[in-house]
Amino acid sequence: MAPTIFLLLTLLSIAESTAGKGGGLMLEHICRRLSPGNVSPMAAKSQIWPETSEFIVKIAVGTPPTKVHAILDTDSDLFWAQCRPYAKCYQQTNPIYDPSKSSTFRTLSCKSPQCHLRGSGAACSGTDTCKYGYGYGSGSTQGELATEKMAVTSRSGAMTSFPRVVFGCGHNNSGTFNANEMGLIEFGRGAISFVSQIGPSVGGRKFSLCLMPYNTDPRISSSLSIGSGSEVKGPGVITAQLVRISDQTSYSLTLTGISIGKTLVLYSTSGPPAKGNAILDTGTPPTLLPKELYGRLAVEVRRHIPSKPIDDDTLCYKDNLGDLVMTLHFDDGVDLRLSTVQTFNKMPDGSFCFTAMGIDDKDALIGNSMMANFFVGYDIDNMTVSFKPTDCTKTG
Repeated sequence: MAPTIFLLLTLLSIAESTAGKGGGLMLEHICRRLSPGNVSPMAAKSQIWPETSEFIVKIAVGTPPTKVHAILDTDSDLFWAQCRPYAKCYQQTNPIYDPSKSSTFRTLSCKSPQCHLRGSGAACSGTDTCKYGYGYGSGSTQGELATEKMAVTSRSGAMTSFPRVVFGCGHNNSGTFNANEMGLIEFGRGAISFVSQIGPSVGGRKFSLCLMPYNTDPRISSSLSIGSGSEVKGPGVITAQLVRISDQTSYSLTLTGISIGKTLVLYSTSGPPAKGNAILDTGTPPTLLPKELYGRLAVEVRRHIPSKPIDDDTLCYKDNLGDLVMTLHFDDGVDLRLSTVQTFNKMPDGSFCFTAMGIDDKDALIGNSMMANFFVGYDIDNMTVSFKPTDCTKTG
């Protein structure tokens, strides 16, 4: 969801800030200290459900457990959920998590190492409680950092639990969330993200997921695996090297151009693009491109589709998209071929709308619609991401 983090708690890891100076080893050491439970040789398995234009993971929080439906977000770090008591909250259908009813809930003090994962900037109350704050384009959350027992469940019913996961207990929350979305579960690269915390206990800081196309039946689930055994392998797999940039949360690639059919549209007409100029973000539905690039791309999309768009301002069509093929070109000759399943969303009225839009920014963001029907594997320790074309409606 690409948050503009205003951080009452500046979760800026000391280990991450020393990247290239032994920071990788330091980060691994910190993550192992944070890791809840003993090492398991098998991946923790869960499921993903479509929720309008987002995707949710259902996770059991507390003792006895409260089922929290959290938006899956790869471009942020802190897992948070709405909590009682609250000063402000948005409406949700399921019961709001109440820490006073859980025997395993523990707030973090300002002296705890988790409160200072990223060095300076922790905000502490008069009671020495570690506070946090996140701001998003569509809202914000504020509350206290705590640890809690959490568990994920696979489609077969196998449960994997973790006794002391750090999360944000949100007491002041706002935004454009719908009533089925109870918080965000963050899978960024930072040391406090859900995958970084539990990864070492299940064989590694890596995970794989499969996102379904827009408007998939919400009763259908797809797969989510964390740790050993979550690797994406086999015929047809495309693997790209992630780029280390100043943003130590994001999964960044270098996008050099986009082809429509055999026509190449360069990312920049004024020279090579900046390294790490494209972020993978499951928490944002559309793909966001610099306006100048989007304008040139839109011309080629219109030229290759046989029918006319519904109106001049959008790339929405009633039907007949033809055999349009779009390819994302990344550094080192890595090409990701997209079909109309990834490039056009089928809307409720039966029309098809392009899954990218132009924005006033020099960098790009590849949203969840364009990652639909790919089995995607993220490996934080080896800094790689892998894609395999898959019918994600059949992986749950």
